Amino acid sequence: MPDDKTDSVPEPHWPEGPEVTARRALLRQQTQLLGEELDWLTDHTRIPAEALQRSADFNDVGGQCFSLATWMLAEVVRAADKVQSKLAWDETFEAHHVTAELQTRVLQAVLEPTSRHAPGLYAMAEIVAAVPIVATREAVPPCRFITIATNAQRFGAKIARDGTDVQLLVRNYLRSPASSAGIRQLDATRLNVDDETGITSVTPVAHLVAAARQAVMQHIRCPKGVCVAMLARAPGHRPDSIDAETVYGAIWSAYAAAADRLIFAHIDTTALPVEPLAGRDPDFARAMDALARKRASEWREGYPGKIWQAAREEIRTVLARYK
Repeated sequence: MPDDKTDSVPEPHWPEGPEVTARRALLRQQTQLLGEELDWLTDHTRIPAEALQRSADFNDVGGQCFSLATWMLAEVVRAADKVQSKLAWDETFEAHHVTAELQTRVLQAVLEPTSRHAPGLYAMAEIVAAVPIVATREAVPPCRFITIATNAQRFGAKIARDGTDVQLLVRNYLRSPASSAGIRQLDATRLNVDDETGITSVTPVAHLVAAARQAVMQHIRCPKGVCVAMLARAPGHRPDSIDAETVYGAIWSAYAAAADRLIFAHIDTTALPVEPLAGRDPDFARAMDALARKRASEWREGYPGKIWQAAREEIRTVLARYK
């Protein structure tokens, strides 16, 4: 099992301008407020079975988890739109000395919740979807899947602390080569069960994050700061959560519980594709650099915009069910 004591890699710090600090302050306000709008954060049984619309095959764990994440994303987008008028726009701009020119950019960032929340929610879906395959390979009984999925929020936190670019690089590195364009899945051969973080990567995750961070700095931009969901306080109190005081922890706990009830309970583990564990990768840094260069090229060509446009279309489909 990889030694994750390498998490002692020092955290980088970059100066932040008024646009960044104001945006983060507003997003933190928004996250705090939307948490109070989502009743399923404190009662996961409110997540309906209808959230799983993409596939009728319960052993299509990736499809089921993607569908559940899409339902949650639609819920978060609806809540975010609902609380916009409650945000302290003027006070925040004044407190952070944001010029009129920069205010427009901050507004655009805060008022576009789909592309902001999608990476984190789909990362959670990918990680949780890997749990049954990784756990089955190691002869872990299904009754423990929810524990592994809940604990995996610590693994997710390790790759989410430096912003979307770093997170996507690590996820692309761990991505299964058999993943379809519509549903990303992690390569279970590169993952292992871990007592502390639920699952972990065979090549220590701290090494992967450090390499991704360096590659992002070199080819894209300075990595952004911690996810605001890790800073905003969660509504109510969830004693069964390992990180109940944050919206990040509350969302992950609700997702894991819903996955256990709606997906894990119906899986035929004897039919899961179980592949052997891979060894550590000595060329991970070179792979990260190549992925960063590819992502930078895609940004220049507008490819990420196509990805988020597809995500928005998926959200429109889900939101239509509420009308």
